[in-house]
Parts: sequence; C-alpha cells; structure tokens
Amino acid sequence: MNMPNEYKVLTLYLTRDKKSFIKDNYESVRDQRGVTQDIFVISSEPLDIDRNIAIPVPKSLPIPIRVSFSLNMVLKQLRENIRNYSHIFKVDGDVRLPYDYLVNLARKKTPIAGIGAALLISVPFFTKLLGEYPISYCDDGYISALSISIGYWPPQYDGRGKLKLPPITYFSDREYQYGIEYYKWGMPSTLLLVISTLKILKGKHLKEFEKRDLRAPLFNVAGYLSGMIKGERYCWWRKYRYYRTYHFIKKLVFLIERLFWRKSSEKINGGDEYNIDN
Repeated sequence: MNMPNEYKVLTLYLTRDKKSFIKDNYESVRDQRGVTQDIFVISSEPLDIDRNIAIPVPKSLPIPIRVSFSLNMVLKQLRENIRNYSHIFKVDGDVRLPYDYLVNLARKKTPIAGIGAALLISVPFFTKLLGEYPISYCDDGYISALSISIGYWPPQYDGRGKLKLPPITYFSDREYQYGIEYYKWGMPSTLLLVISTLKILKGKHLKEFEKRDLRAPLFNVAGYLSGMIKGERYCWWRKYRYYRTYHFIKKLVFLIERLFWRKSSEKINGGDEYNIDN
C-alpha cells in the first residue's frame, strides 16, 4: 500500500522561451521522488507544455528583476491555494536535479534549503515573513539572509546524486548591488573582506558553479561602501550580523580543530589508524 507523501510542493519552473527550454532538466524536476508536486512552467512566451504561464516582461529589465516580477505575478494568481502546500520550489531551467533533491531538502525542516537556482521555501516562512518574492538584484540572497536572521542557516543538498549547475556569469552591476545588500543585511565589513579573500585564495578548489570572476569581490566592496554612505539597513540586520558571525566562527573553529587532529594523528602513526577522513 502506497502511503501519501508528507511533502506537497508548488514548483515554479523558470525558463525563458522555447530555445532555452531543456527537456532533460525539466524531467529531472518532474520526476522527483518522495514528494507530490504541482509544476507550473513560467516563461516569457507561450510554450507547448502543461501548466505553462507566460509572463511578458520587458527585456530591458535586469534578469533578477524579471524573474522576481514573473514569480510574483504567478504567486498572486495562486495565492488562495498556497497554504495547501508544504513548500514552494523555485528552480531555474538550466539546472538538472538528482531525483532525491526535493525530499532531501524537505526532510531538513528548515525555512529554506538549497541554493538560489534551486531553492526550496517552506510555506509558513513564505507567508509569515516574506508575503511575496522580493524584487531585487539579490532576491535569493535576501531570502537566505532573512532565514539566517531568525537563526536558520540554509542547508544544501547532501544526498548521493549530483546537482548540475551552469557556471556563474559575471556582471559588475550585479556584484555592486550585492555589496549594497551585504551592508543592508548587516554583514560585518571585516567578515566581508575575509570571505572575499578566502574565495580568491580557494578559487581553483571551488566547484565550477561556485567560481566567480576575480573582479567580483572588488565590486562587492565598492557596493558595500556605497551602502555605508546611504546608511539604509533592514530592520533585522542586527540579528543577521549575530548569526552570520556566529556561523563563521563556528566553522572556523571546526576547521582549526580538524587540522589540529589531523596533524596530531600523523605524528602518532603516520595518520593511517587515526585519520579522521577515513
């Protein structure tokens, strides 16, 4: 006897037009296991596919603004039914998911989970704290920052499958806007500099979709300074600063302890018996 799925997901699948629609990627979303989905395909022109909602948006607008505007138009149409779902899943059409992606994230029972291009948002979090999708250069970042401000660091997929993402495209204006948002969220300036430096140093070891242009941190800092001059911040910035700093220190302590114990075990017997990576 098949038991009903605990998780019912409203999936908003984003693709621009017929040329950008990738069948394999769509099917990786459609065929998710362990959840029940209602999938709506959002595009800028009509597509020959079920539950397609075409939202014409001026191409002159930046891509993040177009995406946020389209999502809000659809969510307004579905507003009365949103509470029938446990989660909202926003996924880009250039992402290919492992088949347990959604259930893996849903089981973590956090306000949000995943990454910006494939983001799972709990309905209570969306309805109580967001209300609508933020229209911003940094829409996904804003949602993550809001989650952190209430003490929940967004977990990522940690199943056995492989999440396939395109490389990050560099836009100087977007990185500049991110810098402004970093200030408004409450990120400490020292932490921004440390994280930017670490990303540059770790560049070769980052996953392909995590790599950023070396100019990006410079525009982040420039935007941050601009934000400082304007002095505008979100009402929750102090909470974000606390939890963001706490998470960084906790991670740093873990890495130091890991390095210390690895060196200690190597001194004992060459690291064979006590190697914590085994």
